[in-house]
Amino acid sequence: MKRKITRRCGGFTLMETLLAVALVGVLVSIFLTVFVPARGLVQKALTRQEAERITGILRAEMGTIRPHERADSKANRSSEGQYLTPFDKGFHWILKSKRPSTSIVVFSYRANLTGQMRADGTYPSVPASKAIPGKNSQLISLACPMNDRFHKNDIKDAVGSVFVVKMTQLELKKNGEYEASKTPGVISGASNPEDYYSRNEDNLWGGTVFYRADFYHMSPPNPARYKDRDWKRMGTPLFSANMSFHR
Repeated sequence: MKRKITRRCGGFTLMETLLAVALVGVLVSIFLTVFVPARGLVQKALTRQEAERITGILRAEMGTIRPHERADSKANRSSEGQYLTPFDKGFHWILKSKRPSTSIVVFSYRANLTGQMRADGTYPSVPASKAIPGKNSQLISLACPMNDRFHKNDIKDAVGSVFVVKMTQLELKKNGEYEASKTPGVISGASNPEDYYSRNEDNLWGGTVFYRADFYHMSPPNPARYKDRDWKRMGTPLFSANMSFHR
């Protein structure tokens, strides 16, 4: 009588499969433990880098007086849109933060270098659908009031995110600490730049304004949509920064 030989079919046993699954689970756990926190640190670093870039654009623009903003040399005091010094510009820009529709926006757009230069020294935007990077155009980053007559269309053609800035003065309290004003768009004790600084020892305001800048995401990037919106409807700012400007 011949013995019947049983051959084993190819494949893994249940025990081998369970061991493989367990091994994969351990490897995934190690990956999540080591690489996910590192990825989070990279994302935070990129966020900080972007925040520094945006605040840098705002700071640079507040320190620059463009041709259409420059007041007459014989002017006794600055006015909205016609400034004597960068300090006057920063002062008036804070006053624009009373509501989102007149506040400052920070954005980038692709300028049409073949177009006619405008009175503020910038070129009109190229619509995103027609923009060809490096061909008769240049990426420009700037800050301006949302209702600026030169840049309304530029905001709509923005490249990347548009940020709306709420500026709130940081007031010096009796305990020596600074505290944000309850009302944005207001400079304590002064309605114009000339009143903020006085040589009178009883009213020595000084020549530096400290403020907190809250940056909100503007979506959609259309100024007309923000005409009746207040700061409560803007939600939570993406990030904030304590800043200052001085004479």
